[in-house]
Amino acid sequence: MTTTKGPRDALVTGMGFCLPGRTAPTATPEQFWTAVAHGDSFLAQDDGTYFGSVPLDPDSVAARLPEIPPRFVEKYSDIHLYGLLALLEACEDAALDWRSGALGEAAVLAGRNATADAIVDTYLPVLLADTRNISPREARSILFRNVLNAVMSDVETTQAGLVGATGPSYTLSCGCASSSVLLGNAARMIAAGETDIAVVTGADYWRESRLRQYADLEARSVTGSEPQTATLVDEPMRPYDQRAAGLNYGNGAATLILESREHARRRGARTYGRLLGQTTTRNAQPNLALDVEGTGAVRAARSCMAGIASPDEIDYVNGAATGDRAFNLMEGNIMPAIFGERAARLPVTVQEAVFGHSGAPLGVIGVAATLQMMGHGHIAPTANCEKPADVCTFDPVPGTQGRPARIDLALSLNYTIGSVASAILLGGTDD
Repeated sequence: MTTTKGPRDALVTGMGFCLPGRTAPTATPEQFWTAVAHGDSFLAQDDGTYFGSVPLDPDSVAARLPEIPPRFVEKYSDIHLYGLLALLEACEDAALDWRSGALGEAAVLAGRNATADAIVDTYLPVLLADTRNISPREARSILFRNVLNAVMSDVETTQAGLVGATGPSYTLSCGCASSSVLLGNAARMIAAGETDIAVVTGADYWRESRLRQYADLEARSVTGSEPQTATLVDEPMRPYDQRAAGLNYGNGAATLILESREHARRRGARTYGRLLGQTTTRNAQPNLALDVEGTGAVRAARSCMAGIASPDEIDYVNGAATGDRAFNLMEGNIMPAIFGERAARLPVTVQEAVFGHSGAPLGVIGVAATLQMMGHGHIAPTANCEKPADVCTFDPVPGTQGRPARIDLALSLNYTIGSVASAILLGGTDD
């Protein structure tokens, strides 16, 4: 490893969540690690499908945020509340008092996937309103909710408005790689001196009834001569497993706080680790193609390691398998291309079966899980993987126990349909 400490290094100092849980949202780093470390799964069966729901109480959110007028809170969609709760938990974890202006100059960045369910929920009443007979009060209510919710930048603007941020603030959407790409953007902002602190959130919301509608339409589109595919499956998702049949979706948000080394030191912040590099690539394929060979991810991984670390120095990889066999095959191709024969002994795990396939939060979740593993000296297992598939050219750490291990350097990978891939190189605490 060839890297030196610098004042503009990007350190992770806080993490917070609003993810599926057993009876309440998984919110704190401790709750998150307990679930990940034991390979728990919070995917509950509902009407034949498995889904990761976030048990949310809007009144409890309002109680924690008296600064927000009740008329706003009651009109926020669930995704707003996910993003706000994840932000609050991350600030508390980082010991940042946003009420006293600690995030006044912060960058506030949010990743969103292609899920438009929250926007559809908001915009449908506009389209269906009886404009001849609706009362002025009802019309104002619909329009107010629409202004708050019917844009992809909803989470970012809500968070930035709450903390009074004046730094760079925007929303990025590139599928399941969204928040991973944003972490790289945040680190580059910090390195360039644009900001000393950045809040990065991935948030998405899926409505089960619409997923079922899509799945039913998908089933009708298949002829007898075509292979069957399924957006929804009636069994738990099993990444890297012989029985992998498809994915289960999940709602929620996850937030990381990044700071420059000098800013973190100045306020005596505890650090989880360092973001050493990030690269985004795209393979030259049609826009709906899946890069099964993994060439884009391989290029991204090599690029983010270049000049910093060699493949032989990587102790762990956080993968991005969804429970779809195509992704098992993809990562089975990626690992030996990067690590050669060493791939067979390399631990590669994923947390998707814990919280569900959540879309934009996945990049933050993967980095948070990896940093927790570094700090605890323990590799978490791949939830719901019991019988590793033959295409796994690596060690998926099956079961529920994981194993102790020292992790000095790790990669976290994300990719999406359309062949976009993101790779992040992570180092542990070095202070």
